[in-house]
Amino acid sequence: MRALANEEIFSSVSEILHSAASMVRSGERVTLATTEATLPSSLAIAPIEAALLDEGLPYRRSISDGRKSGSINPESTFIIIDMDNDGITISEKGARGLHIGANVPTIAHMGQHAKARNGILTPTAISHALAQLISPSGKRVRRMRPWAISGNWISPSMDATYDPVYTSLRDFLEEEGTISVVPFPEVPDPDPQSRPWVNSDDLDAVRERWAELDAEGRARAISHLMRPGLFSSAPSTARFEELGWHCILAPTWERDLAGQIREASSIWGTNNREDAAGKLIDSLISNGQIRTIQSE
Repeated sequence: MRALANEEIFSSVSEILHSAASMVRSGERVTLATTEATLPSSLAIAPIEAALLDEGLPYRRSISDGRKSGSINPESTFIIIDMDNDGITISEKGARGLHIGANVPTIAHMGQHAKARNGILTPTAISHALAQLISPSGKRVRRMRPWAISGNWISPSMDATYDPVYTSLRDFLEEEGTISVVPFPEVPDPDPQSRPWVNSDDLDAVRERWAELDAEGRARAISHLMRPGLFSSAPSTARFEELGWHCILAPTWERDLAGQIREASSIWGTNNREDAAGKLIDSLISNGQIRTIQSE
């Protein structure tokens, strides 16, 4: 696998991530912390914890609910997912650690003419890049790699406009074979709640004859399934197109990324925030998926 940290969209943080990986690999116990127990912070902390497990490095997890910062030894190495601030900073003297903020600006060059587009690196994307540097061949890191795109999927930027970072990550992961990008009828176990406007009987009918349809027929079928959603106030046009035409699957997944994230978000309604975060992180590290979380 190519190193995420060496890709153009990570150029503004690459040097920091390489330094942080070297610091973490020194063998000193690492504290992984968050400033809040939410879905975005959990998606960000999980790949780093997976990398530490893959490398057998000592660590402890400190998930905070609200503004409690958790107990961090100022003389230890730490990585904090700080959703209350933006940017990324590293300190290698005194309190040695890395702060990963909610949004880090970047530039992606898109299209035939490589037009520069402003975008945002999420903590999740940054954490996956760091995890790969910590454990380049780790089995848990590799299994979780499709989730590098998940932070951008849940980011508000997907509801406002075209997200060049999401598209860059999606194309990168597809090119290396980590994910496949398929139309909705090809998702083996579609989550109806992630696309409530789709009629289940219509979907079953399309899936039954999907193999017989040519490209034009498939395009018409998807348009028919998705058309009722055009009259809803949400999702945005960009997210709507991804839900119908560019669903994210990994080789072992039955449910696509959007469906799993929808299911993951529901955990916070049935558990306290810290327990929900812990369940999500544990499931991603153990299974590389979120599908089975609700029944645990």
